Amino acid sequence: MPDITKQQELNTLRTSTFYVAIVYSLLIISAKAYSVAGTTVPISAELATSIAGDLFPVTVKLSKGNLFLTEPVVLFLNKGRIGMQVRFQAYDHRPAQGIAISEMGRAVFSGKIGYDPGTRQILLHEPRIDKLEFDQKNDVTQRFLAQLKEAWSMQVTNPIRAGLPPHPYLLPFKDNIQDLSYDGKNINLTLSYE
Repeated sequence: MPDITKQQELNTLRTSTFYVAIVYSLLIISAKAYSVAGTTVPISAELATSIAGDLFPVTVKLSKGNLFLTEPVVLFLNKGRIGMQVRFQAYDHRPAQGIAISEMGRAVFSGKIGYDPGTRQILLHEPRIDKLEFDQKNDVTQRFLAQLKEAWSMQVTNPIRAGLPPHPYLLPFKDNIQDLSYDGKNINLTLSYE
């Protein structure tokens, strides 16, 4: 008798394992079918600011001097545009010539967001400078303004391309992003698990 009971227990265990495997397979198949259709993950302005922060600080070369960008804040604007406000320091440090100039200010630039899944790059279409102000107005800041505008026209492409930041929020699905869009309230990542 004990052998029959052990055999029944083994059969029950096999049957239970078989049912668990079927349920698990159905869950995976349904999740994949749902994801193939396009899962959307929203990103708030606050989270976008945190993600953008992983790319900063940034240094931009000017004709004479450099521009050091910090403190990014993502702004959700109207008409499908997303902006970024940054604090900047424009400086020209050439000790051999006795030059040490530094001026601070704020800038806002904006554009329409997109994504290139082939290169896994974030795109900013129709980029423009919306605001560029130094904390002080003087001859030095006027020269820096001219250099900044020249650097923008020479270095900025349409679209601006940037790699995905190595932010922990993006890491789980960075290989599955198909598109980025902006709906006026959130940036939306469209994912696909094909």
